[in-house]
Amino acid sequence: MSLPFPKRYLPPNGQTLSRHRVTADTTLTLADLGVTSQTREAGRHRVVTARRTAMPVRIGAVAAIAGAIGLAGATAGEVAAKPSSPITLPDGVKLPENLKVPKNLPQDLDNALRDLLPRTGQGRAVKPASGTVTSNYGARWGAHHDGIDIANKTGTPVYAVTDGVVLEAGPASGYGQWIRVRQDDGTTAIFGHVEQIFVNAGEKVHAGEKIGTVGSRGNSTGPHLHYEVHNAAGAPINPHTWLAKRGVQP
Repeated sequence: MSLPFPKRYLPPNGQTLSRHRVTADTTLTLADLGVTSQTREAGRHRVVTARRTAMPVRIGAVAAIAGAIGLAGATAGEVAAKPSSPITLPDGVKLPENLKVPKNLPQDLDNALRDLLPRTGQGRAVKPASGTVTSNYGARWGAHHDGIDIANKTGTPVYAVTDGVVLEAGPASGYGQWIRVRQDDGTTAIFGHVEQIFVNAGEKVHAGEKIGTVGSRGNSTGPHLHYEVHNAAGAPINPHTWLAKRGVQP
């Protein structure tokens, strides 16, 4: 091992030291540098085991900064660059001065930060699909219609309305095919008559993520998305009212 600075030895007056003589007092060891070795095999260099702190520190820094600027439960473009509550930063980590949040972070980073940080409340919500509402929640044809119908051509994207977890995705009686998602407030959404499905049960989804396409499978008179919202008790509620509270107009 090459040492960065030698330890010089000056003999007492009147004494000489052989040019190649080395004693314990003249040798600078790893211990002098505060380094301990975990391998002491003869004829081998001592190997110093590095402390694996770099990754936790980096993760801690990202979490602290992201929490400080309010990325939990929302996209970067929807939050202010001001902490909503005091936070404790890891040792050696400081927030940059005049911190500003970009309007849009790369989607992968935005998703990673939302998964990393705890939820602070309801996030954003989006329309389940574009199109024309052709049937509302309530009485219809002598029965109760539990959702709203949004008509559009087959293949039109269907989006997760909020962040959530897919409960089911596949064939369903009457719906042809459906996707059921546990939404961020505990309600359950049903996306019925879908033509294509791009998610699987147990998968996390984010608001605005394409999860399927509009179709006309099952009991359907034409291509449309049938969207329902069920409360925590499993009872259907008016999707119009629920969406309106989240600032969405289908």
